[in-house]
Formats: sequence, structure tokens, C-alpha cells
Amino acid sequence: MKLRSVVLFGAGIATGLAIARKLSEDDEAIVHGPQQVRTANPMLRAISGRTASMSDRATVRSLDVIRRARVAIRERMGEQGYDEAAWS
Repeated sequence: MKLRSVVLFGAGIATGLAIARKLSEDDEAIVHGPQQVRTANPMLRAISGRTASMSDRATVRSLDVIRRARVAIRERMGEQGYDEAAWS
């Protein structure tokens, strides 16, 4: 009776360890994004940082231009007496 209990206890521990090992593995279905890699050349780092800030500013400016154009179009449509339902 005691030997059977020890064997069952050992089997339970082995099963638990196998399940824990399986659950801690990485899932291949999950895609990991690109890892950030820093270049050794400080000049390239400075240029890439400036490029990112320039592209951010360009995005903001282009959105401002689009908003102004939409406002101007809405004002013109209002002057001509078109129905507002076309814009909703």
C-alpha cells in the first residue's frame, strides 16, 4: 500500500513537471515584432532620430492640410445651398 502511494505521488510530480514545461514553451502561432537594434555608428543613430521626427512633423502637417481642405469644402457647399445629409 505504501509503495503504491509513493509511485502515484512520483507519477503526479512527473506529470506536473511535464505540464509546466509544456506551458512555459513559446507559442509558434504568436508573431513577435521586430526587435530594436541599435547601430554602432552614432552618426546613423542621429540621422535616424531626425528622420523619425521629420516624418512625425510631416504627418501632423498633412493632417492639418486635410482638415483645412475639408472645412473649406464644407463652407463652399454651405454657400451653394447643398444638403448637409450628403456629408454625414
